[in-house]
Amino acid sequence: MHWHKILTPLLAATLWTTASPLVMAQSRGDDTLLAMQQAYRKGDRNQLAQLLPALRGHGLEPWGAYWELRVRLDQAQPDEVQAFLKRWAGTYQEDRLRNDWLLLLGQRRDWAQFAQLLPGYRMQDDRAVRCYALTIAQIEGRTGEAQAQEARDLWFAQHDAEDACTNAAATFYAAKQMPASDIWRKARLAADANRQRAVRDAVQLVAPES
Repeated sequence: MHWHKILTPLLAATLWTTASPLVMAQSRGDDTLLAMQQAYRKGDRNQLAQLLPALRGHGLEPWGAYWELRVRLDQAQPDEVQAFLKRWAGTYQEDRLRNDWLLLLGQRRDWAQFAQLLPGYRMQDDRAVRCYALTIAQIEGRTGEAQAQEARDLWFAQHDAEDACTNAAATFYAAKQMPASDIWRKARLAADANRQRAVRDAVQLVAPES
């Protein structure tokens, strides 16, 4: 009798029976992840919070955790953000959230927390984060011609009006490290591109409304 012809199906059935709970759990996790992705796109905080526990142990849990915290980051406490960064240290999601949090701290002008968090920022590819960093350096008196030139270049590269690089330009201009001619040039470039808000933001640096 060819035992292997009998044992092979039995062995396969045994392995499937053993593995099927893991396969099913992974499948449920995938479904949860997709549901969380959709909830994130909708900004549905409640659904994200409800779904997150079902993703525990899944290989892509960091994404679920990121989406759940990111959608309510404007209301998150610093300790909660730090806990996320510590738990997912070394992952893409950790640095992605650090990037998001740095932008929020810059908008809030929370320079102390920003400076504390900045050294751990690995991607270093966000122009707005760099503009906020240059603003801090200028406030602390650590800037010269090279930093002023960098701030101007970053501001000129920004297509639409936004806070970080406009604020950096204002800071350097107020410190007389950026001439008014640069501000007017930025306004002209924005006008040529029909970006009226950027024009207004530039003009207000040199001719603020009374």
